[in-house]
Amino acid sequence: MSKGYFGHLRLHSTKSNSQAPVNSHDSGMHHAATGWVDAGHMDLEEDTGGGTTVANRSHEQFVASNMSISNDEVLPINSIVDQLENKLAVGQIMKSVEDAYLLYCNYAHAKGFSVKKGDQRYFPRSNELQAKEFECSCEGVKDEKRSSDRLPFYQKLMTRTKCKARFRIGREKGGEWKVTRFVMEHNHEMVSVDQTHLLRSSRNISHAQRSTLEAMVRAGISVANAVSYMENEAQGTQNLGFTVKDAYDYFNRLRKHTKVEDGDASALLQYFINKSNKEAYFYWNVQVDDDNRVMNFFFRDYRCRVDYEYFGDVLSVDTTYRTNKYNLICAPFIGINHHRQNVMFGLAFMSDETESSFEWLFRTFLDSMSDKQPETIFTDQCQAMMNAIETVFPCAHHRLCQWHINQNAPSHLGSLNGDSKFKQLWHKCMNYCESEEEFEVTWKILMDEYNLGDHKWLNGMYKLRHKWATAFSNHKFSAGLLATSRSESTNAVLKKAGNKTISLYDFVLNYEKVQNNWRAIEKAEDTRCRHGKPSMIVKHNPLLNHVADIYTLSIYRLFELELIDSLNTTFAEQPLDLSVPLLEFKVKSLCQNSRIRKVVFDKRNYEVKCSCHKFESMGILCKHVLKVFNFVDLNILPKPYIKKRWMKNVRNIAFDESRENRSGSGSGSVSQMVFVNQLMRSTYDLAMRCKAHEEARNILSGILDSASQQVNALLENLSLDDCNVFDGVIVDEDNGKRDDLSIRNPLCAKSRGITNTQIVRYWDDKSKKRRGKDKPESSIRYCVVDAFTESAFKGNPAAVCLLEEERDEDWQAVAREFNLSETCYLTQLSESNESTIGCPQIPPSGILTVKRVPDTKVSDSSNSLNGNAPDSFLIEVDFPVAHIIEYDGAVEVSKSLNGASVVEIKKK
Repeated sequence: MSKGYFGHLRLHSTKSNSQAPVNSHDSGMHHAATGWVDAGHMDLEEDTGGGTTVANRSHEQFVASNMSISNDEVLPINSIVDQLENKLAVGQIMKSVEDAYLLYCNYAHAKGFSVKKGDQRYFPRSNELQAKEFECSCEGVKDEKRSSDRLPFYQKLMTRTKCKARFRIGREKGGEWKVTRFVMEHNHEMVSVDQTHLLRSSRNISHAQRSTLEAMVRAGISVANAVSYMENEAQGTQNLGFTVKDAYDYFNRLRKHTKVEDGDASALLQYFINKSNKEAYFYWNVQVDDDNRVMNFFFRDYRCRVDYEYFGDVLSVDTTYRTNKYNLICAPFIGINHHRQNVMFGLAFMSDETESSFEWLFRTFLDSMSDKQPETIFTDQCQAMMNAIETVFPCAHHRLCQWHINQNAPSHLGSLNGDSKFKQLWHKCMNYCESEEEFEVTWKILMDEYNLGDHKWLNGMYKLRHKWATAFSNHKFSAGLLATSRSESTNAVLKKAGNKTISLYDFVLNYEKVQNNWRAIEKAEDTRCRHGKPSMIVKHNPLLNHVADIYTLSIYRLFELELIDSLNTTFAEQPLDLSVPLLEFKVKSLCQNSRIRKVVFDKRNYEVKCSCHKFESMGILCKHVLKVFNFVDLNILPKPYIKKRWMKNVRNIAFDESRENRSGSGSGSVSQMVFVNQLMRSTYDLAMRCKAHEEARNILSGILDSASQQVNALLENLSLDDCNVFDGVIVDEDNGKRDDLSIRNPLCAKSRGITNTQIVRYWDDKSKKRRGKDKPESSIRYCVVDAFTESAFKGNPAAVCLLEEERDEDWQAVAREFNLSETCYLTQLSESNESTIGCPQIPPSGILTVKRVPDTKVSDSSNSLNGNAPDSFLIEVDFPVAHIIEYDGAVEVSKSLNGASVVEIKKK
């Protein structure tokens, strides 16, 4: 018989028909007897069939229940112990190992000691159990062995007393279980009744308690607070059945069992495959390198695709945030819904910020959205991203984040940062020029007045003016955005879902919780908009009533502010003839030095246009237009100026328009995904309305049955060429059957513009005192010298690195980081005044002379103070100078060059 460790064991309670699972815990001592296997402690979980666990009841009630005694007839402890001892006597028959364990636990808890699993024996050449032993937890002695060079951080209590109390059962081959040994004597003090709930074998977290703990921790409640709440619900710690430490241990085991680590990428890939099998429109794509390591990946679910159909006109992408252990770039694709809330269109992780990576990402995103391009896309000022957007999104208007530009500007403007007039001109160029001509005039004034014609940064920004100046983009819809603030706020939310130590798999799971929370908030706002109207500042205003009926609450508030502001405007000039169809107004605010806006109104089709371009960029009519509407007595919004993406029923409108287009022209402009989503919503609403009425249910069922027959008859006559089943998204039917998931984890990515190495310029003895023996150095010491010269500020600059120990060839990368002509590595030698150049593993480029010399300045200064010379020295490295020697062999060289004239020849 071979020895081994006894793992998980499942035991069943005989109290009811339900099962009580038993888990193994810390193992006890290994016995030397041949054929015995060491087992650890056993804990009982909840009896799911209505019974309660050992840990969830008092001693008297638990023992009485196992002895078939009612709760009203609880016997004294001594009487219970006597009856249990009779049941455990040698020769008594046990139904199973589970029954024997439960009975011995009842006896132990009633008497006041804890139980641990002992040895077990199997029949020869068989996995069938022959004997099982349970022992007092004080059995054996504490292992005194410990390493000589390191002591434990804490000292455990001496709980082992060589107690001989034990209980053993055995059986013949195919026979019944019988008690073969029962030792009742203990050599230690028993635990009192009011402390038995603290015994290890009586503490257990039931299945229901685990579910409650996990739910509370997922909701953001700390483990300690969750346990405190459950203690109050159980009316005391003694009734809860476990301690705070047990709860922490449970979550530690849970994290260990769910840890993916080395299989992080494979687990993520398998998750995507399983998700795509459950959701037909789930999309994912992973890019790997030559070593099969993850480089970039993107994914989005069905709802992201539907949301993009409605709100994909404006897209914000920010790649400045990293939320995972591999330092990969987190790139959320963010939009704005009809409540002006953030909506997620997809999430990507990238290993670098190269043009090829961005091009792959944007093509993948476009492919997942059936090649529908946004009207406007906001990003930060990254040249690689700009190039990729021009290639992949040629129809989209690319806008740069103004916030990032204003953050970078002070580092380039120098003394101009304190000039108020310059700032005024700069901000006017950014936001307050209404035409391209006005921008050009203002920019020329700024450059000429401050003589900035040669300013490199400003000239570069001028070349990109159509990407950041509103004068070039106010005719494009941008939902009122000027920056990637939507992505920045999303990053703040995602920061709670991940950190620098989280795996990709765990982050994706946390991200889905954030996404579901956003969708729940949107649904709540939809309910508020459908079942309530906003309180209006101007009562019974027909225009406000119309807007309140069609727009969401947040958009209504913005429109209401514009209407109120229109009261603060006046006509600078009115048309002389109001009978003509085309009227031109000039409107300005009542405040001083306000700009005059030109409003053109066509009475024939109610077409209106304002020079401020607010409707084109924001989708809401401006105060200047509303002033004209009031003048011409127009009390409803004309249909062309109702922005559908801001309407409270935008999802229904998209479906209705698709149906109208199909009936009129034979093809719809809205994808199948919108059709499926809307039809499911409509059918669900009908079913919920009909469920309480039998006649209504019969009507709906009959209509659906009839529709099903008609659709089946139609589809039988259609060919596959007439169908577009997957709406541009390819689903691999065999992707769930893949066994090859050997994809490797990504390498840690390097942040752009950030170095992870701290550099100091001198030997620091304190840095040698590390907390751990194996902790590597977190910094290197170096200095830059003038090499191969006899004069200062000449020759070649060289870096000299002072290392504590030898390094391998990978440290050549440090030389590339210095970007100098030479790099010298010095390693100290013990008990020597010499130093080596480089390391045996680093190929040397030449032989240099290195020696240690006394620091005369420090020595003289110290001697003058106390007469003692300190142990101070300098390291002298000789970079030899190659002198140039004049050479007078010009004639011979000229002859060898067929008579070519030689001006001068020098020789090293």
